[in-house]
Amino acid sequence: MADTQLSLNLEIKHDASLSDFAGPGWMAIIDAVRQMHVGLMRQLYLFGSPATGKSHLLSAICESFIEMDRSAICLSLNELVYTDVNVLSSLETFDVIAIDNLEVLQLSTQWQEALFHLINRSREGECQLLFAAKQPASELPFALPDLLTRLAQAPAFKVPDGTDIRDRQTMLESILKRRGWQFDERIISHLLTEGPHRIGAMMDVLNYIQPMFSNLSRVNISKTVISEAIKTIDEQTLIAELLDLGVTDLPDDKDSPIPPADPNMSLNF
Repeated sequence: MADTQLSLNLEIKHDASLSDFAGPGWMAIIDAVRQMHVGLMRQLYLFGSPATGKSHLLSAICESFIEMDRSAICLSLNELVYTDVNVLSSLETFDVIAIDNLEVLQLSTQWQEALFHLINRSREGECQLLFAAKQPASELPFALPDLLTRLAQAPAFKVPDGTDIRDRQTMLESILKRRGWQFDERIISHLLTEGPHRIGAMMDVLNYIQPMFSNLSRVNISKTVISEAIKTIDEQTLIAELLDLGVTDLPDDKDSPIPPADPNMSLNF
């Protein structure tokens, strides 16, 4: 089973830190994570709209346990639900298991049963479980009532939706510092005040404009480049807002001189 797990490339994304979530809206959740660190809490259930930081937080929590010399694994069910359900077998040998995109299990009763058994096995040992989904456990469209009962027993927290600028600013500053990226304050201010509120969309815009500055010295950035970056923020924010409204038939901006950022640098939120 260990070889099967490794072949699926189920690693932690290391571009994540609990320091990203130091904003006021995240305080209750981070306090719960600290309780997990010392063993006072065995499970945690996170829910909220897409692109609000759930996946990024799961990775950050797993990374924090790894830094404590604990073993942790982060699973995205978006990627796994079409694979062999036996991948969940024996995962309780990890100290911490984070399971993202829980709602997709509505597609498979087999996977629902496998998760139910994993939760039961984890209770027999010392394994701690983290779950993330779009909705509370009580609203998941699962056919297995016993699984819903198990999930509902985990302390649940709704993640902030990004409307508090302090949450967005704290995360932005933390990620910029870790990546070693520097932007003119006018760009940062515009991104925070006029850019997307959802954290995932905000970081997508940041990744989109970063190549504009990758080959420039900070002291040589012209007003033209800053203006172009602000224009790009506005354009990408509009696209994000249209996607939020369900508009998917968007025209391709073939005349845009700005390439998207390296996808390897993109964060999964």
